Amino acid sequence: MRGMLGVCLVTQTQTLFEDVAFVVEQLRRGLVPVSTEPWNATACIEEMCRAMGGRPRSEEVLETLMVQAENYLQENAVANRQPLEVELLHFPTLEVARAQLTRHGERSRVGLFIVDACRQEEADEDPFDDLFAACRHEDEGPRLSPHSAVLYCSRPALPGWMVRAGGNRHLRVPLEDRAASRADLLRIAVDHLEHVHFNRMLARSVSHALPPVSIATEVTRFMADRWQDGWDFHSYTGSMVAGLIQSMQQTTAGSGVRCLHGCNEHGLAVAALAGWQLYGRAYVIAVTSGMIDEFRGTLANLKRAGAPGLIICADSPDNAWFAFQGTLDADHDGRQVIAARGLRYVFIRKVDEVAAKLSEAFALLAERAEPVFVLATQAVLESRPLEALGVPLPPVGEQPRPVLSEAQRAALEEALRLINQAPLQMLWQCGKLSDAQRERVYAIAEAAGIALADTITQPGSVGPYHQGRPVPNYLGPLSLYGFSRRVYRFLHKDHEVVGPDEQCLFFLKSKVDQAATPFSEGKLKRQVRVVQVNHEPRHLSPFTDLALDIPLDLFLGHVQANLAVDPEVLALRRARLASVRAIPEAVPVDHIATLPMTANYFFLRLGDLVRELIERHDYLYTGIYDVGRCGISALRNVPRTGPGFSGWYGRALMGDGLMALPYIAITTEGNVLAFIGDGARALVPDIETRLAASLAQDPRGATKSVTLFYLTNGVLSMIQTYLDKRYAHNGARQVAVTAPAPSPAVERVGPISVNRSRVVQFDPDFLRNVLTAPGQLNIIDVTLAHNSDGDGLSLVSETAWNRQ
Repeated sequence: MRGMLGVCLVTQTQTLFEDVAFVVEQLRRGLVPVSTEPWNATACIEEMCRAMGGRPRSEEVLETLMVQAENYLQENAVANRQPLEVELLHFPTLEVARAQLTRHGERSRVGLFIVDACRQEEADEDPFDDLFAACRHEDEGPRLSPHSAVLYCSRPALPGWMVRAGGNRHLRVPLEDRAASRADLLRIAVDHLEHVHFNRMLARSVSHALPPVSIATEVTRFMADRWQDGWDFHSYTGSMVAGLIQSMQQTTAGSGVRCLHGCNEHGLAVAALAGWQLYGRAYVIAVTSGMIDEFRGTLANLKRAGAPGLIICADSPDNAWFAFQGTLDADHDGRQVIAARGLRYVFIRKVDEVAAKLSEAFALLAERAEPVFVLATQAVLESRPLEALGVPLPPVGEQPRPVLSEAQRAALEEALRLINQAPLQMLWQCGKLSDAQRERVYAIAEAAGIALADTITQPGSVGPYHQGRPVPNYLGPLSLYGFSRRVYRFLHKDHEVVGPDEQCLFFLKSKVDQAATPFSEGKLKRQVRVVQVNHEPRHLSPFTDLALDIPLDLFLGHVQANLAVDPEVLALRRARLASVRAIPEAVPVDHIATLPMTANYFFLRLGDLVRELIERHDYLYTGIYDVGRCGISALRNVPRTGPGFSGWYGRALMGDGLMALPYIAITTEGNVLAFIGDGARALVPDIETRLAASLAQDPRGATKSVTLFYLTNGVLSMIQTYLDKRYAHNGARQVAVTAPAPSPAVERVGPISVNRSRVVQFDPDFLRNVLTAPGQLNIIDVTLAHNSDGDGLSLVSETAWNRQ
């Protein structure tokens, strides 16, 4: 019986057909076994290589390669028990090729596919998977190697194909040099034969489909048991985890679980944080050896957010002698890095420990919602047992209804008394709320005359609009930075904090940490009546006057069921709210038009534009706010329509907002507005190409507008603001930021239009169009002047003469 190598060529170009036919003939000559001793061409080939010199002609390269190939093929044709034939299958179009290959099942022996896409002006979907599927016959597909797919394209389309085609596709732009093209094709064809037929070690990799590695099977089973399809798999590849990543893709295929990638390991953690905070999605993250430190402080943010997930890290055995990239050796122990962050881990050294250690990791995650690390050696990560391990899964029990202690019931009744009877103005600052909790908060606030505020760490927990309707009780953010003018005026009288006899602040799902208010700890203790609702007793602050360590749902349910506000109290609160709402957020200096614009002016005008879009055109968006002066300005001045993502959360890591943008852009159903300072832009990798490619592959990408505002003033504005107010010093080089000079351009990436532009003056018509045009990614550089005035940057800024 003779073996077969089918070469599938899809082209209407005569020169390419001739080149491929030439290569097929060379293969046929080399694969004919000689009756005498095989010709040993080593000396001849070495002489030809020497004769070519330093800059050989392509004809000489081709001739030498032909001799090398013929010698190699004849040697292996003699050694190979099954003779090989080569057949050229030529089709004019992909449609014809797919139809003919499907019809002739015996041609499943095709192993080399060459597609001519030079007539396409832009990159399209990868054509090879459909061709491979067409060759599948009775559950047996073609024997593919890394050299099975060759695609010819036009030069303008090459960048697009490089994004879309994947790792083991040979991309070529046709050359006029026919000898060079033939030499290239001959090399690829012989490489394929070597991989599939002649090199036994390489041939094992294509001999049969491998089952998924055991960790992938068991982790997918556990996550599906806990969260069904409500989780994402994030990965950054490396040699030690490549098999695990492929297996995770295999085990999640056909489900609602998405397999996503990022620009770096830190980007994976930020995407996981955004996924949990905005969409309630759990996560599995996989990274290669030595990358624990690359997650930065986002690990602490994931723990703080109670974001449940598994982080699988490759590592070397702990007895290896200073392994390459390993974190476990005589001088270092990466496990201590994890433990120092208050996180838990398991380390799987050997294959026979996989079941027990995974069971331990699953139990840790079931016990408490936070990241759990799984460190594993390469042998463990590549283990593929013949039978499934069937790791026992921890039971998914119903949360028991809490039984309140006497002290908890007394605190709950006191909170209800304050709400119903105390003649106090009242403000609730809200942390992360579920949709149901948000509905209850709005209903209680309206009925009880309670002012509402969100915060820079949880923007949009409550906001000025809900389901397209204004929320009259919302006054703006209350935070260390970025507090609104109305919130400031609500909390102060003649620039002095309203005392505890007249005012009460509720903090819902909050630690009352330093980021929550602009007040010092001493002022919170002495001058503010603080009520805190946080079910974690360890998160109750030392300045809380009334602590409710109970679940928020229980608190809201009890209040809503027993709400009966004294009419005089209600009238007092509503009058106070009305007087504060009558205060304009902007003051005259904010309206001064300059060139370049101040942040105050730009965001005042942008806020008016977005408000118009919300009220007249039902505009909805998700906001992303990076760490910096302009992120604060956006958060304070641009009205929100729902929860957003804030880089200020937890460790306030500059760049986290920008790193989260690709994930949020493809996950949200509506529009996206991202506000990124030039400091954050300079700190993280370029995400624009990945962002455009991700949107192009998102089925909903053509229905949404994603706008990335780069706010550029050449300095780290928050540090310069601190110097302005504290020392009146020029920060000079320590605050300088060098931003790239973009060239305005429009390009197409699949169905998405990518528009780059620079804005130096506010143009409402231009911005109205880009914010609402579907199927667009807008990257807008906004040139701004630095200033340190207003926008709630400090309590001092609100006492300035021009803000009275």
